[in-house]
Amino acid sequence: MKKLNKAFCVLFLFLLVCSSCLPFAAAEDLDTPVNEDIPVDLQYISTAKCNLTISNGSANISSAVRGTPGSTTKCRITLSLQQKSLLWWSTVESWEKTELSYQTTLNTSCLVVSGKTYRAIAVVTVWNGSNSETTTVVSQEIKAT
Repeated sequence: MKKLNKAFCVLFLFLLVCSSCLPFAAAEDLDTPVNEDIPVDLQYISTAKCNLTISNGSANISSAVRGTPGSTTKCRITLSLQQKSLLWWSTVESWEKTELSYQTTLNTSCLVVSGKTYRAIAVVTVWNGSNSETTTVVSQEIKAT
């Protein structure tokens, strides 16, 4: 009987641990555009892009956002390089750029570790006067070689 209780406890703990990992795995599959123009249903943002390339141990990250000429007063890009660990993504480095314009770009680079998988995330905000709109664009995942 003690062996049966012990086996039940081990099985219960195993199922508990496995079920707690599911939200992390599901969190990766966000309904966020991947390396493409954002949908046209946004009011102020007409274009938002995020791109990642890796070559010779260096990640090259670029992002762009464009509002409406004549009505957009300010744009901001917050760009992050993330490294994948077992169950989650951790930020390696972040950059930010704000411009009093209807568009802006942010291009940067960072050293990466061979064998690790990376992605870039751009959080872009556009202001039309005192109103603003924010969206997130995620690059493709790339394994550094």
